[in-house]
Amino acid sequence: MRTIRVLLVDDHEGFINAALRHFRRLEWLEVAGTAGNGLEAIERSEALRPDVVLMDLAMPEMGGLQATRLIKAQDEPPFIVIASHFDDAEHREHAIRAGADGFVSKLSYLQEVVPILERLAGVQAP
Repeated sequence: MRTIRVLLVDDHEGFINAALRHFRRLEWLEVAGTAGNGLEAIERSEALRPDVVLMDLAMPEMGGLQATRLIKAQDEPPFIVIASHFDDAEHREHAIRAGADGFVSKLSYLQEVVPILERLAGVQAP
């Protein structure tokens, strides 16, 4: 098992805080930083070099799809998971075309994202 470093990207502070409260309980996960839009996500991804970026789809200034494309163009890009309330085939397809490695629904965010993170960290089931 390895510790994975995560960058949380969402324009809703309440969502970030709820995720932070849950992620603090996971000893194999470190939140490297947070960002409130796609522009900040690109800058922080470059500066912090996280293993994973958990990216909101719809944000002001720059959305998650464009930010994903630009982050994936970086040297040694992180694993990117797009999260959205818009959970349908069209939005999932747009996320994958943008270069995202995964897509989760915000309606079941923790139930969907934690198993992805566990797999990346090599966490074994108890």
